[in-house]
Amino acid sequence: MKKRIAWVGLAVVVIVAAVFFLINSDLLQKSEDETLNGFTEAFQDQNFGGLYGFVSEDAKNTYSEEDVVNRNEQIFNDLGIKNVKLENLQESEEDAGENHKKYTGDLTMDTAYGELKRDYEIQLSYNEGENDWFVEWTPDLILPGLADNQLKINSFTGARGEILDKDGEQLAFNGVKEIVGYTAGTTDEADILSLSEELEMSEESLQSVFDQEWISDGMFVAIKDAHRFTEEKKQKFSENGLSVTESPAREYALDNATYHLLGHVGEVTQEEMEAGEGYQAGDIIGKRGLEKLYEEKLRPERGYNISVVDQNGEEVESLFSKEAGDGEDVELTIDKEVQQTIYSNLEEDSGASVAMDPANGDMLATVSYPSPSPYDFMFGISQADYESLNEDEDNPLLNKFNRATSPGSTQKMLTSIIAMNSEGFDKDATKNITGKGWQKDASWGGYEVNRYHEIDGEFDLKRALIFSDNIYMAQTTLDMGAETFVQGMKDLGIGHVYDTDYPIYTSQVSNAGTIDSDILLADTAYGQGELMISPIQITSIYGGIINGGDVYIPHILKESEEKVQIENITEQANLDYLEEAMRAVVTENHPDDTERDYAEFAGKTGTSENKVSQDTRGSETGWFIGYDQNKKDMIMSLYVEDVEDRGMSEYTAGKFAEIHDDLNEE
Repeated sequence: MKKRIAWVGLAVVVIVAAVFFLINSDLLQKSEDETLNGFTEAFQDQNFGGLYGFVSEDAKNTYSEEDVVNRNEQIFNDLGIKNVKLENLQESEEDAGENHKKYTGDLTMDTAYGELKRDYEIQLSYNEGENDWFVEWTPDLILPGLADNQLKINSFTGARGEILDKDGEQLAFNGVKEIVGYTAGTTDEADILSLSEELEMSEESLQSVFDQEWISDGMFVAIKDAHRFTEEKKQKFSENGLSVTESPAREYALDNATYHLLGHVGEVTQEEMEAGEGYQAGDIIGKRGLEKLYEEKLRPERGYNISVVDQNGEEVESLFSKEAGDGEDVELTIDKEVQQTIYSNLEEDSGASVAMDPANGDMLATVSYPSPSPYDFMFGISQADYESLNEDEDNPLLNKFNRATSPGSTQKMLTSIIAMNSEGFDKDATKNITGKGWQKDASWGGYEVNRYHEIDGEFDLKRALIFSDNIYMAQTTLDMGAETFVQGMKDLGIGHVYDTDYPIYTSQVSNAGTIDSDILLADTAYGQGELMISPIQITSIYGGIINGGDVYIPHILKESEEKVQIENITEQANLDYLEEAMRAVVTENHPDDTERDYAEFAGKTGTSENKVSQDTRGSETGWFIGYDQNKKDMIMSLYVEDVEDRGMSEYTAGKFAEIHDDLNEE
């Protein structure tokens, strides 16, 4: 009896299991709607790993899971597809049968190159053995028309815009670089290693070139790029089996002389690609100076042709195409000849120079010296060489012409304008000045205003300017008071934040913007204290003295509108007086340094001292700002550091004249 009950129980379990299997097999069966919806959802969601479960057995025999997944991913990545829409899917009676269904709809893809629209077709088949519907997958389900063809992307770019001087002469242009290398299999590695000194590469670095896995016999292997190799090096290369070829590259006509102005270019970094739009690996981008400042204008526009090609590479269909566009040229107000002449006369010094047209604010030259070569950075600079530049006390990596610095006694022209504009000041009245130093009263303790030229006697404003007398300027400014002086400096643009086509550091009358100390006021009057002005700005203010009283906003682009920053800085009689004084600076104080037969130079010298206390001697920076009174077509400022043992400002005044000697000869 128990045995019979056991068999009955077993039969019940079998029946229940069979019913469960039938129910669940029905649940596991995919209807054609489920297959269609599941496939299209995975495709639209770019869930390519989920597609293969919907693919028919016949299609799987032709295309592996890797084929389906990887090819979808590759094409979507190549086209930069972001969004996919499959709409209006409807069953088609064409080629339909009991075990075959066809659905058609509209495919829209948002790609990196634009919108792509296609008619879309999905074939479904019924598998009786599995009691399921499946997709007959082909590459056309990635992109209709693809079939067994390939997607080909040709990318090309136009030419980078050039940077030109005021006469259309090239400053930065698209030229060539030189590449030294060897043909694999034809050159002995030992011969190349022997050239490590000429190549300026370690033997370890050269060995790493040889060890690259992609190299095979007959291939040209590049070792090093340079702007130009010397003829001696080329001869040595040739003797050891190396050859030099040319390749397109950016060139700079004046090399070091325009490094801080123009900067340089280089290959785009990953960070720059993420920050900008449309850059790709290998693109060239501005890294510094005007190349970086006007990158959007200079950069060329990328062109491309996205097409489907057959096995022979023949184009079947063009999907997207765009012509490449050249970048725009940037035309400057810079005079190439003036720029080079200034630099070549000062390249042994440390300092800056600015030349400007006083009639409109055109910057004709902006020189920072010394300067490295742009090619140092374009073709790879060693860590040792970079550290050497960075640690050089002359600061070759620092752009000095737009940076605020102490103007020294060139400030005295500004102080004179403020004094002549103030009430009660008489420029012809004299002050009796004697001795090397002076202090207002005993409250100054041991502090004194010192002067360079110890000339005793009566000083009016003109004589104080000619001999650059610190004591006269300090006394005059203390008489007018801090409030008048600070406001006068503001009226001349000190503290003005420039919104112009080239960045200019903001000047200051003091760290706080006010002057509460008599000592600080006295020092500021003759260009010391905490006063900071950039060479660009003080040159533009001097331009106002010789053009009739208007200070122009300095600019460097030819297309920039000429704008007056400050009108009528003082009345014409005062301007004439200052011009007479500047001419006398040359004729009476610096005739041996600066006077020339071919011009009537006028200007103002200056020195600024850098020291830790009044009792010690610091390094001196010599200034000269001047022009030719016969022409008045260029005002030039320059300062040279460390002139304390080279004649002080006389050294800089002499350099000013030597620059004009060269320009006059040319």
